[in-house]
Amino acid sequence: MKGFIAGFEQKKLTRRRILWLGGAGFSTLLLSSVYSSPILARTTKKSQILSTVDILAIQDLSTRYFYVLDGLDKLIVGDPATNWANTFTPDGTFSIVQTNGEVLLKATGFDDLIRTYKTFPDIQTTRHWINDLVIEPDVAGAKSGCYIIAMNIKNNPATIIRSGIYQDRLVKIRDRWKFKSRTLILDPNSPAG
Repeated sequence: MKGFIAGFEQKKLTRRRILWLGGAGFSTLLLSSVYSSPILARTTKKSQILSTVDILAIQDLSTRYFYVLDGLDKLIVGDPATNWANTFTPDGTFSIVQTNGEVLLKATGFDDLIRTYKTFPDIQTTRHWINDLVIEPDVAGAKSGCYIIAMNIKNNPATIIRSGIYQDRLVKIRDRWKFKSRTLILDPNSPAG
């Protein structure tokens, strides 16, 4: 502690400053150990691990999905429909369902996903706001979910046109995470389209 204090000879070290410096150091140490460690699964079969790199890759996948879905594809090279379909596995499924389980839309496989993307009527006028992205390890890879609010940005101020939650199953294919299934579950009073 003497060496620590000697480095601050010119500053008055009050008890509050020592506690603050010690707390900041402890917090940094704690956070670095938490975020550099893999997350262990809570599965009954075999413990699965998601590294920090895996978690960041899944977050990036979600970001790319929404950038293309919101017509911000100029930031991502390539055809928007293909880029959106490429966030899924070749046999991946995208669904929109009501809270009661009624399926409003279901697309499976690369070609069907491209066709579905091209039918979305409001790509250039919608922005999706996601929140509370949760990523958990799973026996088959990972599962994730988040809250979603879709806003019509051609209105001033923007108006909410859809809200709900996403539930996802993800797998890693050749070091890249993809959606095996992505389901949008609309809130009870959210419009279907």
